[in-house]
Parts: sequence; structure tokens; C-alpha cells
Amino acid sequence: MVYLVTGQPELFEDPSYKVISIEESLQLLNSCEALQFDTETTGVDSRLCDILCFQFGNKKKDFQMVIDNTTVPITIYKNVLESKYIIGQNLKFDLQFCYNYGIKPRRVYDTMIVEQLLYLGYPSGVISYSLAAIAQRRLGIDIDKSIRGQIIWRGLDSQVIEYAANDVKWLEDIMWSQVEDCKQKECLVGAQLECNAVPSIAYLEWCGIKLDEVKWKIKMDNDKKQLSIAKKALDNFVINRSDLSKFVKIERQGDLFMGFSTEPECTINWSSSRQVIEVAKILGFNTTVQDKKTGEDKDSVLEKHLSGQKGINDEFIKLYFEYQEHAKVVSSFGQGHLNAINPKTGRIHTIYRQLATSSGRLSCGSNQPNKDLAKYKGISSKDCSYPNMQQLPSNEETRAAFVAPEGYLFVSADFSAEESRLGADIYQDQEMLKEFIEGTGDMHNLFAWMVFRKECEALGCTSAKEVKKKAPQWRKAVKAVEFAYMFGAAAPTIAQSAKCSVEKAQEYIDSLDKGFKGMAEFARKGSAFVRKNGYIVICPYTGHKKYWWDHNVWLERQKSFTSEFWEDYKLNHKGTGDKTCEIVRQHFQAASKYDRDARNVVTQGTGAIIMKSAMTTLFNWIVDNNYFNIIHICASVHDELCCDYPKEIEDFPRILEKIMEEAAAKYCKSLPIPAEASVGTHWIH
Repeated sequence: MVYLVTGQPELFEDPSYKVISIEESLQLLNSCEALQFDTETTGVDSRLCDILCFQFGNKKKDFQMVIDNTTVPITIYKNVLESKYIIGQNLKFDLQFCYNYGIKPRRVYDTMIVEQLLYLGYPSGVISYSLAAIAQRRLGIDIDKSIRGQIIWRGLDSQVIEYAANDVKWLEDIMWSQVEDCKQKECLVGAQLECNAVPSIAYLEWCGIKLDEVKWKIKMDNDKKQLSIAKKALDNFVINRSDLSKFVKIERQGDLFMGFSTEPECTINWSSSRQVIEVAKILGFNTTVQDKKTGEDKDSVLEKHLSGQKGINDEFIKLYFEYQEHAKVVSSFGQGHLNAINPKTGRIHTIYRQLATSSGRLSCGSNQPNKDLAKYKGISSKDCSYPNMQQLPSNEETRAAFVAPEGYLFVSADFSAEESRLGADIYQDQEMLKEFIEGTGDMHNLFAWMVFRKECEALGCTSAKEVKKKAPQWRKAVKAVEFAYMFGAAAPTIAQSAKCSVEKAQEYIDSLDKGFKGMAEFARKGSAFVRKNGYIVICPYTGHKKYWWDHNVWLERQKSFTSEFWEDYKLNHKGTGDKTCEIVRQHFQAASKYDRDARNVVTQGTGAIIMKSAMTTLFNWIVDNNYFNIIHICASVHDELCCDYPKEIEDFPRILEKIMEEAAAKYCKSLPIPAEASVGTHWIH
């Protein structure tokens, strides 16, 4: 049965549903242990839009209930939403609208999030996580979404009521189907952790972060100046080369005092890849790459491709990619952030995707326009997108523009050497553990000692702990090798990062494999496991797994690589770039990627689990202590968590540190992972 609760019962007469009173609805809802829940809203921006209607459902009692929020406010159902177990699809969206009314559900199950967990690692486009797609895939049921776009302006009628009821009708069936899959894949704990984190991530988006417009505009002006300097350096590079004279225009300009002068002008638009490709070819670069999807040759001036061609013209590479870096800052971290300021809150609100990355890390922002905000401000939607708060330049000028409101303080807390400590624990690498337990805990020292021991000893070092003081140059030099090795990179990649030969890079790898036996063995076993089983266990405590989505295809291809195949390949295909050659390349490229993932995804993914656990505990602490909408969770950047809070809550930074450290202790058993909070009037990083 579909029930309708409205303040205008006379407008609705349809035998397919029954109009009931508020009292009747509360009595029915309170008799249920769990409720399916959804909202229909006037838009997607929770700070600018409102709830049109909201829906409940229950499988056991076989009903759906549509409540008209325009006449029956959702606040009447606050106790229901906060006391019952709530099942929803993409609940992060609905919760933010609830927060507008001071309603804070915390016992939730999100069918979209659990589905994403069950298919973690699948690339975008391979599988859909919409309600309609999940219902079809799991239940064989088609949910009609054809009138979705009409609800906002149309209001409630019989068709809309039916649509709204269908959005909650199948949620519990989907949940039980997912639970069975979670049992089979041994990730029930992980599913619960991810669902528990949904209210805190919704709160993170809902709170937003305050941006000082004056400081930001000053930063923008400085960014543009740096871009201008970088462009001038590139232009001069062209002007001073005879082989690029076709790109130089000589202009004669009259001057009242100096007469006529000749001023060369570079005509290249450095934002045009077509023109840059032409320049690169003249300079001797090979710009040809193979399209991964089509296998066809195409031109590219991406950094990874050109930077691998050392010695051809290193000056051009340096100047061009410095320009690219400044251009990205100007385009990505400029006016768009000012446009994103919500006029009602005075803060920036963006989108955090909970399980969009293969490791399970939060990702942030998108090219997705905020159409509601754009319409409110009277600007084009292409100029008003959800900003990326996780890729902000780490310089002080940028971070200082994010501030605490008047009477508040800004706290930024991050973990100390989280990935290294997690790695030491996960790999059970004795050298790494020893460094953290008995040494200085400085992994740069230890890596330098492993790679450049002879060079360090020549400078008087007798152990790793003396490297920083006596051989700082080798500590600095090792960082490029260290990060690439920890990522699981092969010799060519390390050679590129460390600016050395492939042979020397392989020597570094061999030294590190010999020194870090636990890490090397973990990577070896992980590589063998993923090739055999098609997935990586990210965290044994939660059951999070990253799946190699086309593993069966890879296995079948591997079986086809017989000795006869290789004989034919060497004779007829190798080096030709034909379809067979491309299949082989893609096969080994995929294997290489998952070999890398077998090492680095585990540390990154466990770090993500720790942060979600910390955010969940923090949100619950905020609600339990009546600090909702008083203490704000402002940003989350990998191992860093930012909040603003009233000055009078003096102990909050220590509480935040404790919450983060306790979350880390659940998943890092061998070592503590300290958290350190920085406090000020702005974001200190």
C-alpha cells in the first residue's frame, strides 16, 4: 500500500494510494525497526534548494509512504529518522537536506556505497551505481525514471507519488542481496564501516569551508604574474632559436622619442597542443604515442612522454612544463573558487566521492557544474563547478586564504608518516619497524642509507640516524627513488624520477629489495596473489578489496601466450605496432599496474579506512556533545582533517588528535601513528 501524508488531502483522490493523517503515519513508522528512506527535492544543492516530498517504506509491513514536505514539515519525523535504521540510495544527498532541519540520522545503510564497495576497482563506465541499474542487476526489476526531471517544477500528483514510492520500494531487497554478496566476499565489516562514514562525509560537504575573497584575489594576481613570467621565458626561448624563426614576428613600432625599433614577438599559443607539438617536432622530440583505446598513433606533448626523452632539449622541457604548471593553477584555482562561494552560507561546498578511487580514498570536486548555484548567481553553469579541495597547491599563500569565521579558530590535523608507518606494519618489514621503534623514525634517512650507503659512509656516517646531519645531500637525493619504490615503480620510472640511467635505477631497486626484505616479500606475494585471484585485499580487518575487473580476460589471454605464439610474435609482430603487438603491450601493462597496486594500494586504502573511521567518530562526538553546526568539518585531504571551531572550546584540537590516533590504532597494530594539530585563524599546512 502507498500512503500519502499531506496538508491538502482534497487535492489527491486515487484508489492506488490512501491519504492518512500525521498521527497515523507516525504510529505506523514507529512500529518498524528499519525504514527505507528517500527525498525528492527542488534541486541538488542542499544549501539553496528544499525538500518537495520525502518517502519511507518497509518491506515487512509492505508499504511505501510519501509525505508532502510543503504542507507537512519533515521536522515532525525527526525522532523517526534519528532512532530508526535508515536504508537509502546515495544517502549523502538526502542527509544534507535533513541537516538543514537539524535532523541527524546516524544508523544508516547506503545501497549505492555498498555496491561500489563490492565492485571496488572497476573503472567508471563499466558498471553503473544508479538505483535503476542496481535494481535491474540484482532483482531484475525495471524502475521507471522518465519523469525525474519534471518533479521539481511539477509538484505532487498521482504520477509523481508513484515515482517517489518506487524509489524506496526495493531498497531493502537490494540490501539483503548485497549482504549475501558481502558475506561471500568477506567484507561485511567494511560495508558497515563505509555506511557508518556516510553521515560524516555528508556533514563535511554540508559544512563547507570559508574562503577569504580578498586574500584569494591577491593570490590570483600573483598566480597570473608567475604565469606571465613563465610565458615570457618560453617566448624568449623561441625568439632566440633560428630553427623556430617561423614562430617569430618582427614588428616595427614607432616611438616619439626613440624613433623606430624592432621588437620580436613569439606567435605561439602555448595552450594550443597542436602548436606545441609542431615546436616539439622541430626540436627533435618524438611526439607519437599509441592511443590505448583505439591502438592508433597520435601526437602527444604530455609531460610523461616528453620528459622521458632526456637530452634532446632539456631546457624546453623545463620551461614548457613550468608554464603548464602555472597555467593549471590559474585555470583550476582562480575565479572558479570565488564563483563557488554559496551566498547563503558564505562558504565553499564541494562534492566528496567516497569510493570513486580504486584504493577507496576520498576524491573531491569535479567538472560537474553546480547548476543551482549558477542559476542563483545569474552566471553560466560552465563557470560554476564544484571545486577540487584535495589538489590545492600546498603553498602558504593558497592555504592561508581558507580561514575561520570571526570568533572561530581553524585546526588542521594530519598523521605523521602515515603511509610509511602503515607500510612497516602491513609488510612487517623489520628494518622499517626498527627505524620507528628504535631509531629516529625518519624514513628518508633509512632509504638514503640503503641506497647511498658508500657515499654516506664516505662523509662520516656510521648509521642511518646520522644521515640527516652528515650527509643531507644524499637524504635529499634519495626522495625521488624512495617515493617511486614505495609506489611499486619499475626501473624506467625510477630512472625518470631520479634522473639516472635505467641500469642505475635497477641497482637502487636491488639494494632496496635486499635491505627491505619484508616489503619486497610482501610485494612478491601480493603480485602472485592478484595474478591468480584477480583482486587485492586492501585491509584484512575490514575485508576491503580492489578487484581486477577483467581478470578472466587476462587469464585467458595469458593461457594463449604459448611458445608457438611467442615464436610467431617475434617473427611477424614484434615492433610492428599491429593489433597483436598492442594486445601484448596492454597485457603486460595491466600486469605491471596490478603488481604496483599489490604494494601501494594496501597502504593507501588502509589510510583511507583510518580517515573514514576517524571522521565517523568525530561526527558522532560533535552530535553527542551538541556541537552540530557549531564545530564544522571543513576539508579532508588524504591523511589530513580540517575543522573550524569556537575559540572557547579550547581542548578541541587535542580531542581531534586523540580521535585520529585511536582510529589509526585499530588498523596499525605494530606502531602508533601520531596525529599533530596546527591551530590558527587560517589553514596551516
